[in-house]
Amino acid sequence: MNFGWLFAPSITSLMFALRTTVAALLALGIAFWMELGEPQWAAMTVWIVAQNSRGESISKGRWRVIGTVVGMVTAIGLIAAFPQAPWLFLPTLAVWVGLCAGLATLTHNFRGYALVLAGYTCTIIALGAASQPDHIFNVAMARGTYIILGVICETLMGMVFIPNVALKAKEELRVRLSGVLSRSVKVLTDVMRQKKNAEDELCTLLGSLQASSDQIEFSRIEIRSSGNEVEHAYATLGLVARVLSRGLGLKSRLASVSHVPEALLPFMEEMADALEGLPARLGSDVRGIAALAQADALLSECRARMAGILPRDDDDSLIEGIVLTGVEVMLADLCETLRSYRASVDGAHVPQKHRLHRNADWRAATRNGVRTMAALMFGAYVWEVTAWPQGSVFLTFIAVVCARFATFENTVILSSAFFYGAVWAAIASTVPVFGVMPVTSSYALFSFTVGFFMLLGGLAFRNPATAVMAASFETFFPFLLGLDNQGRVSDLGWLNTTLALLLGLWSGVMIFRAVLPFTSGRAAKLLRSQLRRSLRRLALPGVMMDEEVWINEGTQSMERAVRFAGSLSSDRAEAILRGTLSVMTVGRNVLMLRKLAKAGSLPDAAVAAVDAMVGNLTRQRNALSHTAPTIQPTLDQLYALEREAQDTSIRHDLVLAIGSVLIVRSELPASRAFLKGYTTQEAV
Repeated sequence: MNFGWLFAPSITSLMFALRTTVAALLALGIAFWMELGEPQWAAMTVWIVAQNSRGESISKGRWRVIGTVVGMVTAIGLIAAFPQAPWLFLPTLAVWVGLCAGLATLTHNFRGYALVLAGYTCTIIALGAASQPDHIFNVAMARGTYIILGVICETLMGMVFIPNVALKAKEELRVRLSGVLSRSVKVLTDVMRQKKNAEDELCTLLGSLQASSDQIEFSRIEIRSSGNEVEHAYATLGLVARVLSRGLGLKSRLASVSHVPEALLPFMEEMADALEGLPARLGSDVRGIAALAQADALLSECRARMAGILPRDDDDSLIEGIVLTGVEVMLADLCETLRSYRASVDGAHVPQKHRLHRNADWRAATRNGVRTMAALMFGAYVWEVTAWPQGSVFLTFIAVVCARFATFENTVILSSAFFYGAVWAAIASTVPVFGVMPVTSSYALFSFTVGFFMLLGGLAFRNPATAVMAASFETFFPFLLGLDNQGRVSDLGWLNTTLALLLGLWSGVMIFRAVLPFTSGRAAKLLRSQLRRSLRRLALPGVMMDEEVWINEGTQSMERAVRFAGSLSSDRAEAILRGTLSVMTVGRNVLMLRKLAKAGSLPDAAVAAVDAMVGNLTRQRNALSHTAPTIQPTLDQLYALEREAQDTSIRHDLVLAIGSVLIVRSELPASRAFLKGYTTQEAV
């Protein structure tokens, strides 16, 4: 295991750990000074809210306050409705937490966190006041006070330690966009040179775009405006997804033709060399003017060569046309992407229709809601049967872990790391509880001891491999200290609380393993089902799906495929990724064919042939159920029409259509096999 994060931390990691530790101790000191009961909740809130960027911290703090207020109000309502009826109160509480977990699945970023927080905050407050329902209002107000105090302290420390946030955020946003563009251009260059690793890089990039788009929300908060920089950054990432899909199409075009003519190879190499220089231009010119000029020049050069090829009437000229139409549309979208990048820097107008969005997954929401309700009912049953004095704490932490991780896909791994973080918190808490607090009431000495462990946890939080475990450690370490203004935690009290905490978290992990657990097979089956539904929507009568919608859905599918493919063997992961890419490619080229047919740029006979082929491919119950017999007649007819056409623009569009049909024919076997599950051996 690498311990570089501990023995040689970066300056940013050290500053994060230091400022958050100071904020937590400040919040704890103020809570002691205000003589609040259970002041440790103020320190816990600081660590829960603290994130790697100021935008994330501010966003999480805001949504934590909102979620806490909703949880407070709901807890008061539940106690008022069922003051002496535990088997009405507990099922209703389980339904509420399950509802919150399910709705959280339909959102993203910290809006989902606010919903799960509303669920388990209600549990914490309601169970804390269950034995004294008359005090529910005071318990709720105290909990709200801790939360707001912790959020304020974390925000103030962030303002002190990180000045000029807005200027830095603008620069970081520009650098991120420039980096994504540079990586994309490199992948396109590899595609043109037909390198083997191009497909893997395409998968990785497409799978990361939705998360990159989500992060822009935090840049907006840091910039403190809804200015052009942020809006155009959203559009730029959407256009990057589009140009990468064109690169994927070009790769399929090159694979679908019988051969690449010798006369075309030097031209493709020249274009690749020119593209290779674009990232350097982006680095030297923040506005991307030189890069855009270079891309425009390449597009003009490509169109000039196309104009020279189309009048010819030989097999090689047709193949060159098929390849170059793919290069042309890819370069056209690259130019539009670079114009959007310029707009994100200098504020010029760019339409926002390309922005990536996340679609709601109602199946996952239902699964998460049902699992969370089942977990709460199990905990309530254990409490009722055993009459355990710490049963409310046990049930509380089942709610915490089940609600907190219900929205994640691979919950077993994450919740297990969360449990181990709590174990480390229990071990570390023995030092202040048994070594410092019994011998002194000095807050300075106490802060020095506790701060040391918090600082270590803060450094671990900045290390991706230990981040989940560290988040759990920092959350539960203050809780296990049992702090109070009027006394110290007893040995037995610490043991009972620690046991209830660990058993609650462990039960949550076991529930994730037992109730609707995540498996690679189930995830692949769900992915295939979603792709089938998307394909069937492509040919709905009278409905023309916008290309941005398909690309948006494709990036989400690729993100999901990349996320869980990492836990599979290399062969199975490759099959998942290859199948998803194939379906995306087929769908985008079907859209291209429908677009050409609807635009009236093809002869009537070609339109009829294309419409018949698309209908046969996508309207079946099992999408893509037909193969070459459906495609070949259409392809033959398009070849014949292209040979007969005299108008250059009509020939151009016919060549573009022929290329799309060839891609569909080339990718169809892999897509069909993946959608039917033939290429993987998942154990569901």
